[in-house]
Amino acid sequence: MTQSIPLSTDTLAELPGPLTVQDSARRSLPYLLLVLALHFLALILWIPTASHTPLLWGIGLTAYLFGLRHAWDADHIAVIDNTVRKLLNLKRPAYGVGFCFSLGHSTVVFLMAAAAAVIGKALIGAQDQIGVIGGWIGPFVAGAYLITVAVVNLHSVWRMARSGEAEHHHHGGLLARLIAPLTALVSRQWQVVPLGFLMGLGFDTASEVTLLALAGNAAQQGLSWTAILSLPLLFAAGMTLLDTLDGAAMAHAYGWAQHNPRAKRTYNLLVTGLSGLIALVIGVVSLSQWAGDHFPAAARALAALQNIDVSPLGFWLAGLTLVLFIVASLRYRQRILRQQAG
Repeated sequence: MTQSIPLSTDTLAELPGPLTVQDSARRSLPYLLLVLALHFLALILWIPTASHTPLLWGIGLTAYLFGLRHAWDADHIAVIDNTVRKLLNLKRPAYGVGFCFSLGHSTVVFLMAAAAAVIGKALIGAQDQIGVIGGWIGPFVAGAYLITVAVVNLHSVWRMARSGEAEHHHHGGLLARLIAPLTALVSRQWQVVPLGFLMGLGFDTASEVTLLALAGNAAQQGLSWTAILSLPLLFAAGMTLLDTLDGAAMAHAYGWAQHNPRAKRTYNLLVTGLSGLIALVIGVVSLSQWAGDHFPAAARALAALQNIDVSPLGFWLAGLTLVLFIVASLRYRQRILRQQAG
């Protein structure tokens, strides 16, 4: 006797058939509408001021492009992908992971620009000191979280490969007891918001956008506070757009594999292993570079890792995951057609 399970707009409940693009689009819609609202708000502040201040057209477009580019950073992609996998393993909603992470991350930019609108040039002198504090927090949080979630997902791969069954988050043994307190820190989508905020405290791109606001203020003499605040909103709009789409795409890819997992075991192993491995590499490099920046002894011991650029790994992870999903879905469809024909 079968029992139907009601579906919310986001929860990945057990489906009677494979997860479809329409299912994922419906569950992603609330977050995409929030992204659209953020774009609308940014445009309301930006366009009226830019129509009277031509310089702001270029500055605003640059801020938006900064947001689009920042969404492709390796730590963004790795955190979103691995968190989606972890939450789906817990049978919890995951379509809003990208939006929540980007919202927390872009809040740092907004606060910096708001401070620029209030105290103006005085922020330039304090920015380096704020960046030093953020340099202690942001990279450490990013590296530690990536290593933790990578261990969880790679452990899932090991269990799947050993048992031949899909992993349903029944971790046991010493490893589970050691990492349980850390993985429990992010067990809901909303908990990714403070994670994104802490990771944004390094002020890498945030400082660039804020300096653009200050440069516009210095060049135009009288640039309004709405004009300055439109820049972090444009930045956030671009970043949340791609991060939200990435989170939704990963939720669809992993959710699709949860239907008939035995038939999709190879795909599950490959995509989870790839995501976990790249997250582990990024986490180890990030923590090594953080230690090298703050501890001279660590800089000498970890000299080989200090100049490694992991930023291209974000593109590789997204691209390879997409390729694996397309190949797996085509093969699965061919298998179903052969079974129906036979």
